[in-house]
Amino acid sequence: MDLRAGLGRDGEQLAMSMTSPGVAYKDLLIVGSTVAESLPAYPGDIRAYDVHTGEIRWTFHTIPHPGEYGYKTWPKDAWKYGGAANDWAGLSIDLKRGLAFVPLGSASSDYYGGDRLGDDLFANSLVALNADTGKRVWHFQTVRHDIWDRDLQSQPALVTVQRNGRNVDAVAQTTKSGFVFLFDRETGKPLFPIEYRKYPASDIPGEKTADTQPLPLLPPPFARQILTQSMLTNRTPEAHAAVLERFKTLRSNGQYIPESLQGAVVFPGLVGGAGWGGPSFDPKTGLLYVSATEMAWIVKIVKRPPEPKTITGKTIYEQNCAACHNSNRTGNLPEVPALIDIDRKYNSSEIATIVRSGNGRMPSFAELDWPKANAVIDYIMSGKDEAITASTTAPSKLQYQLGNYEKFLDPDGYPAVAPPWGTLNAIDLNGGKIVWKIPFGEYPELAEKGLTNTGSENQGGSVVTDGGLLFIGATSHDQKFHVFDKTTGELLWETVLPASANATPAVYEADGGEFVVIAAGGGKSKHPSGGSYVAFALPKSNGQP
Repeated sequence: MDLRAGLGRDGEQLAMSMTSPGVAYKDLLIVGSTVAESLPAYPGDIRAYDVHTGEIRWTFHTIPHPGEYGYKTWPKDAWKYGGAANDWAGLSIDLKRGLAFVPLGSASSDYYGGDRLGDDLFANSLVALNADTGKRVWHFQTVRHDIWDRDLQSQPALVTVQRNGRNVDAVAQTTKSGFVFLFDRETGKPLFPIEYRKYPASDIPGEKTADTQPLPLLPPPFARQILTQSMLTNRTPEAHAAVLERFKTLRSNGQYIPESLQGAVVFPGLVGGAGWGGPSFDPKTGLLYVSATEMAWIVKIVKRPPEPKTITGKTIYEQNCAACHNSNRTGNLPEVPALIDIDRKYNSSEIATIVRSGNGRMPSFAELDWPKANAVIDYIMSGKDEAITASTTAPSKLQYQLGNYEKFLDPDGYPAVAPPWGTLNAIDLNGGKIVWKIPFGEYPELAEKGLTNTGSENQGGSVVTDGGLLFIGATSHDQKFHVFDKTTGELLWETVLPASANATPAVYEADGGEFVVIAAGGGKSKHPSGGSYVAFALPKSNGQP
């Protein structure tokens, strides 16, 4: 099956892939997609394929077409050119009710929305669909007109909670912002109060931010919500001084403060808060377990450069590539790769295919004619910058665009924020409170110098067992696999893996024994890539596992 078919962009060779495998329901395979995060991009339609024939049985338009619910929250022709609002994180199915719970990401382009004014339904929404027909049952939009890349980044958790002495089947959605939203599965009614708070308008011409954003009042956020001067790193006096000097040049007023031309702090950062691993849930206690990264990022919007009179590979790169890969081609790891020495990995023909067709989250640049494409490829591979003769293109109607985004780090490459840089949290979904919170992860080189329990970046989910254990890898720097007491958060055991396990473990039984297995893929935060599965046998005591 060609995933690009049926999206209304026939003939456009844009980036399209899948980072989640979809969900089987009866004789359907229901899938989302990964598309480019800047335009041009495919829309993020949710589709159900017949498993016998491969034919599309139903489609849900995440950018509504004329006459569909939510159409008026976009410019009238956005359904023709708008992109993303896609489910890259995976979805969850309630088999009993025949409901598919779909978490959707932000719309393209994800940091400047001058061409998508309005709330942009169903971007950044948890949508409950009839799994047989694809019809919307209910939805909740967690961020209106997102310009902070606040994708719903993980599968929602199907949980059962206590309300007024009775069981209520619910769905819990964690977020990059550090919130947990909890809804009745059938009705979409919030099970904790949600307050819509007003925020300042954007001061960037052509942009119009939403007047209000929804914030759940319970549970409290599991990640800090605003970076202040008092929270800057004190790891060394030199690190503090450098970070403070940079901080004074930035806008840092907490969640949903508009992006700016001077540079704005996004905290929690662009990868969370919660990451793609998602939470785990203990039905016995009503506790939801979620890990969080607590790093700040900086996003800067810039005026779109005019079409140059002299076209070179470098000017084409600066117009189209520098926002993500940086003007010096160093990238923004782990999300965006560096392009220096890219010729050691790809030849010019392979790079041309990526540039013209896109790759993963990278958009297609098929609009570049071959002279321009070849010039930028030469520049990427060699740094050589020569003038070329090329056809001119019509200037963009948008006055502004993403300038760059980057982690806010000290001069030594450590987070600009005071620890904890990562946490593991147990949240009571019955009472709406955080039961325990611990630092999660370390930097081995800092631990050797006595700076322990800092927490670290983490991406990966957990598994909780009836026997009282919480298994999780996730920590990107120390490459460890951990076992915690699910009730107290006490570390019971840990080991170092061949690479970091940015994945979710599985617990299983075989031949009378219990085992846990996890994928150690690594490759994040400049650490080595792996490629192994590591399984452990759980010890037995008195004949019991």
